[in-house]
Amino acid sequence: MNGPDAPPTGGAAPAARGEDGGRRSGPPAVRAAATAGDRVITVAEVDRRLRLLRSGPLAARLPRPETAEGRNLRRWLVQVMVAEALAEQEAARLGLPAGHPAPPGPRAVLTPAGALRTGGVAAAVLVTTPAARAVCRALSAGREPSEEEVRDYYRRNLDRFTTPETRWVLPFGAVRRGEIAGPLEDAVFAAREGETIGPVEGPGGPWTLVVERIEAARREPYAAVRERIRAELAKENEERAFARWLDARHADAVVLTPGHEHPADPAQPDADHRH
Repeated sequence: MNGPDAPPTGGAAPAARGEDGGRRSGPPAVRAAATAGDRVITVAEVDRRLRLLRSGPLAARLPRPETAEGRNLRRWLVQVMVAEALAEQEAARLGLPAGHPAPPGPRAVLTPAGALRTGGVAAAVLVTTPAARAVCRALSAGREPSEEEVRDYYRRNLDRFTTPETRWVLPFGAVRRGEIAGPLEDAVFAAREGETIGPVEGPGGPWTLVVERIEAARREPYAAVRERIRAELAKENEERAFARWLDARHADAVVLTPGHEHPADPAQPDADHRH
């Protein structure tokens, strides 16, 4: 076939032009944000994930992209993606199903206590990634808290299992010690149930109060909370084991490219806190 519409014959196809107008050959190079084990996390993947985050329900709370906080949000997202990849690889190595369901119980949520206990990245992937939860449980299999650990926790945290004395007082409602002060508190907690007291000097002048009902302090016995404590300690132990594993695996198997360092890395220009 001849003419202007005929395909070229002989010789190499014209080289593609890059964005700067220069010629390049072959497909565009893949830009890596990080390497996690045998997985390359590309800049394009990070961009897509960030777009999803910025189009979600919390978009209005996120920092602007051009700020230091916005750039550190991107860095933090890369750390989460790296942790997800490492967890998925470990789950595959251990023969754990990638979609391992959560055990029965309350839905996992990201809490400040969990983030402080394990670090924000580990806490985040444990909430969002089934593979991470499966690895977490596998790392701690057969390592239940001992009876002495459970009992010791109860002894050291009696305040958690104690409800202080509560008095229903007109016009305040339910009152516990420390919630009002001075002569008013003294009078309320010296009164008998059903007693009217006053006038008592307080904020704004004298008060007349009625102690309608008194509920004595009470403490949950150890036997009633034993299994709850055991479950809490087991979960915390699992999370700490996962965080230790993730730190070690990260040190061995992760390479981060410039611009995708941990937000706390002092070598990056937007570092705003230190570990």
